[in-house]
Amino acid sequence: MRKRKIIITCEHGGNYIPREYKYLFAAHEKELSSHKGWDIGALEVAKYLSRHIPAPLSYQRVSRLLVETNRSLHSDELFSKYAHELDKPIKKYILNKFYYPYRNAVEKNLAKYIAEGHEVLHLSVHSFTPVLNGIERQVDIGLLCDESRWLELEFCQMWQAQIQQLLPEKLTMINVPYNGADDGFTTYLREKFPVEKYMGIEIEINQKYAGTEDQSVIRSVLANSLVISENLVAE
Repeated sequence: MRKRKIIITCEHGGNYIPREYKYLFAAHEKELSSHKGWDIGALEVAKYLSRHIPAPLSYQRVSRLLVETNRSLHSDELFSKYAHELDKPIKKYILNKFYYPYRNAVEKNLAKYIAEGHEVLHLSVHSFTPVLNGIERQVDIGLLCDESRWLELEFCQMWQAQIQQLLPEKLTMINVPYNGADDGFTTYLREKFPVEKYMGIEIEINQKYAGTEDQSVIRSVLANSLVISENLVAE
């Protein structure tokens, strides 16, 4: 089997707020800078993977608190409580300016690769807060997939085994701390492309490692273990 085409995305790469919407967050800078505003450390990992695999990278710098790029249009989380009361024309403008261009560009590239005969592995890089609602999360690395798509589950199991072999002191789990079949960009894309041509895997990294040497090790292991897993698939 030939190697797959790999693409990397990062839907929560920044907490940028365009000037005309800064007034919405004048009293909420703390939230904007926290895990609520962006996936801390995720873009750094995504850029590393893009360089070392190598693979093309798309990322969103606009904060999820203005518009949630990783949610579908029907989601209650599409606009946060800070942006929810904006008038419909303004929301439509925000979608047309920031949401659609990002998602449409990624979908267009996927369609192009698949039309060229490639199988595509889409890695969507995220991070998660180590403590949520007072509960400490024990997982260090999460690989999220739709378990009903056996190719995704099989690949995650293979990749998990390689990560654990290279990084046994860290806990890597499948569909923890979230379920990969829940509403998200990969879930949307699974509806657009056949299972034998598209795999959407979300990588979740514990934010307690952001900016530390541990994160440098984790990103290196992710890249090296992915190459090993892809070589095993190609054999």
